[in-house]
Amino acid sequence: MTNSSEDKSSTSTRGVTEGAHDSSEEASSGLSGNAATAGGTDSAADGSAAEPEDVGSSGEAGTADVAGDNAGAESSPDGTADGGTPEGSVAGGAEAAKAGSGSAGSAADDAPTNGKAPDTKAVAADSGTEAPSQATRIAALDISKPAPSTQDAGTPGDADATQELAVPQSAKPPPPAQQPPGTPPAGAPPEEPATAAGSSGRGRKAAIIAGAVVVTIGVLYGVTYLIAGNKLASNATVAGIEVGGLTTTEARERLEAELPAVVDEPIHIHVGDTESMYDIVPSEAGLDIDIPGTLAAVPGGSANPVSLVQALFGGDEVTPRPAVDEDELRGALDAIAEQADTSPVNAAVGFNDGEVVTSDPVIGTELDIDGAVELISAAFFGSDARELPIGELTVPVDKIEPKVDEAELERAVAEFAEPAMSGPVTIVAGDESVDLPTEMIGEVLSLSPNENGTLQPEIDGSALADLASDELAQIGRDGKDATIRIRNGAPEVVPAQVGKGVDTDSLGDVVLLALTEEGTDRRAEVELIETEPELTTQDAEELGVKEVVAEFTTQFPGAQYRDVNIGRAAELINNTFLRPGDEFSMNETVGERTEANGFTSGIIINQGRLEDAMGGGVSQVATTTYHAAALAGLEDVEHWPHSIYFDRYPLGHEATVAWGSKDLRFKNDTPYGVLLETRFSASGGSGQGSITVRIWSTEYYDVELSTSERSNFTSPQTIYDTSSNCSAQGGSQGFTVTAYRQVRTLDGELVKDEANPWTYNPNHRVVCGPDPDDD
Repeated sequence: MTNSSEDKSSTSTRGVTEGAHDSSEEASSGLSGNAATAGGTDSAADGSAAEPEDVGSSGEAGTADVAGDNAGAESSPDGTADGGTPEGSVAGGAEAAKAGSGSAGSAADDAPTNGKAPDTKAVAADSGTEAPSQATRIAALDISKPAPSTQDAGTPGDADATQELAVPQSAKPPPPAQQPPGTPPAGAPPEEPATAAGSSGRGRKAAIIAGAVVVTIGVLYGVTYLIAGNKLASNATVAGIEVGGLTTTEARERLEAELPAVVDEPIHIHVGDTESMYDIVPSEAGLDIDIPGTLAAVPGGSANPVSLVQALFGGDEVTPRPAVDEDELRGALDAIAEQADTSPVNAAVGFNDGEVVTSDPVIGTELDIDGAVELISAAFFGSDARELPIGELTVPVDKIEPKVDEAELERAVAEFAEPAMSGPVTIVAGDESVDLPTEMIGEVLSLSPNENGTLQPEIDGSALADLASDELAQIGRDGKDATIRIRNGAPEVVPAQVGKGVDTDSLGDVVLLALTEEGTDRRAEVELIETEPELTTQDAEELGVKEVVAEFTTQFPGAQYRDVNIGRAAELINNTFLRPGDEFSMNETVGERTEANGFTSGIIINQGRLEDAMGGGVSQVATTTYHAAALAGLEDVEHWPHSIYFDRYPLGHEATVAWGSKDLRFKNDTPYGVLLETRFSASGGSGQGSITVRIWSTEYYDVELSTSERSNFTSPQTIYDTSSNCSAQGGSQGFTVTAYRQVRTLDGELVKDEANPWTYNPNHRVVCGPDPDDD
């Protein structure tokens, strides 16, 4: 071995000083430093336990190993130390082990226990002292287990090399041994070669710095945790609600208390560009806030160092996390869509008084449900979230284009509508013709869009035929229904006549074709076809008009106006034929009472007084006709008794008429035809005249008329009249009566039981002249 004993002594001493525990007093005196134990192994002869510690290899090998690692010996290129073998200390250690001189080696350099330098004392034997025998060392150690080796066997060393011995800290240190001059005292740091001492110093400094950093970080962490703990980031807010510095539990309680006001605040929805506004309450529309999920996104709230730093200095507005029920939200939006959606309006062309009128197209709108769900969710919860509550929000709409647009409108007007109204259309049938004006055509002309949105013209031919019936009647000849008239005192069927008229089924088509022509080419050729009557001769013969089923006659005092007016009314009513279900109206049958219609001025009742007026006396015919119809059992539709009673009329069973206000109407409710015959006898101006009305049919009803006694009498007043047209009249009382009618079938079944009460006004006495009491 090339290392000197001085080198070995120094190396061994450094190993003992840096790595060994203090040995017990007994171990120090008995082992001379040649045996040591590792942490957790019994080391003292008296059985005291040694602190855990890394253990070196046996014998001098440990010392040589340390020297080889730390003493800085030069090595040759092939790895040998000053002529040593390439294996170094490994071979030497093996040899020493065979000689029986190995023992527990020194501890590895700088091997701290639990992160700090072991609390040990080094015991160094005099390098000149003879090493104890192997048996002596074993007996002194009382080793129960072999110490685990933490490093390979070292280089074989001198048997007198210093050994490390672990001694319990409580053991009393031995008195200082006598040392040769120049030898450092026991326990003092040994002198080392410069290279080994420098490496050891750097290691200690690094360990000290590392330890200081760890301690500092630990202290900072502890202080931060004490301050921040599990609190949320100091500046954190959720929907404007401050949660910074709160624990998660406190933040949840605050949000649960304050967020419902947010989700219960209505969102005012504008649909597209419309001014209409609709409200959605979030909590009722499937919109809610996931409070646990929201708080999970808030920084802080844990013992994680990053979270603690965020809890102290971090935080920002956190967007609430959604809890969305899309079905409920869509349902709320569907309800809005039902009110807000608008249908598209097609451009249109119309006609008014022969002029073209147009209306522009209107684009429809339909609420974009998917887009609205996305927008509302984003505004309420997403990256676009606003400060809650939201307030107003405009949701998107889809535009629905009309089928008929502006371009099609312009085309239809230019190509059809304006030419169509450029002039009348001439209807031509053989040598006959008639013009139909544009005003008439425009009423039945229209343009409607097809499935492609093209406006196509149409004419309602049937409606045109009705409007143009008078014009079309000038072409061909009218057909006539069969009817029944009184001839030679008996009813006779007048045969129907087949007519010839314009084929109205094709009228609309031919007129439509002519509308886009110009000038004389605006002609519509039509065909004449036979027109069947509604009531054929055979139908009339089968209606059973064969006998008089009711007849009534009234007489009137002689007066010229009565002869004229009663005679004219009787003439107009005579031969009136009613098919089953037809209704008779005296005003319609007789017409307005005018001179042109053959009437003259006569006496009428006006507000209880007799005055001259056109058609006076016609009520005589009304009373006679009404009473005859009542006796025939026909249905009473409308009748009005006179306001004052005239004794030439049957009490309660009489009627009057007034143009425009009072009419006489009854209905043929039998299965047979009804023919009215009138017979008039003039008064000659001074005698008595009469009017008779007969009802021809087949007997169907059995009728009984009656009248109650008079009651509720009222007295007349005396009126003095100084006007030039005064007509004097005597007075009579007013009273109330009830007119009864019972109608039975021929087999006795009662089908009509009527009671008609009526109150007649008193007939006031009129004196032409001044009131004598006024003098």
